[in-house]
Amino acid sequence: MSNTTERRGRASARNGNAIAELARLRPTQLTLGYAHVRDKMEVTQRHADPNDRAALRRFMRRHRIKTVAGPGGSLYIVDHHHWARAWLALGYQWGPVRILHDLSALSPSAFWKRMRRLGHVHPYDEHGKLHGPKALPPTVMGMRDDPYRSLAAFARAAGAYRKPAGAYGDFCWAGFLRDRVRQDLDSIAGFGLALSESIRLARSSKARRLPGFCGGPANNEKGKD
Repeated sequence: MSNTTERRGRASARNGNAIAELARLRPTQLTLGYAHVRDKMEVTQRHADPNDRAALRRFMRRHRIKTVAGPGGSLYIVDHHHWARAWLALGYQWGPVRILHDLSALSPSAFWKRMRRLGHVHPYDEHGKLHGPKALPPTVMGMRDDPYRSLAAFARAAGAYRKPAGAYGDFCWAGFLRDRVRQDLDSIAGFGLALSESIRLARSSKARRLPGFCGGPANNEKGKD
């Protein structure tokens, strides 16, 4: 596949699968984990076989960006912000999406009210502070880095906890780690130490109230064998 997927024009504001222009997708979150984005870029590139373009299309379809159609027909990402950013950064202009709901007939205020009710809006900044929808960037390329989102994602990939049912759970884990892990996250060594500490914390009883908690062998609290 080249830097465009199969073009079909702008995505239709109907429920179902479509192809959409990645730069036009609107985020519903303020932050990303840039390290997590780079990981998804590398994974995508491993599937970009110039001799088998269909392989990349199949891969991208397995990671369809979940969206909701909003006022004016704009598509708002509700899941897979990291994939959208990774594909744009790699130069892909179009990508597969799934339209979960068509809320395009609503006014902006009614739209955001419905989105909050559905649990689809999470404008937390890189310090864990909650903002309003007006703070959201117009595209995923404007999303800020929150290294604790990357830490949480890599800890989950290591089996430290299960994937939460909704995006809010991801921010709960990032906030949990932000309050407890103090390392130099800009250095490879510091990030490695932080990840090791994050895995241990995620499996400890301190995290038992978080969504996706599963405990595990890294729970080496004092007073326990």
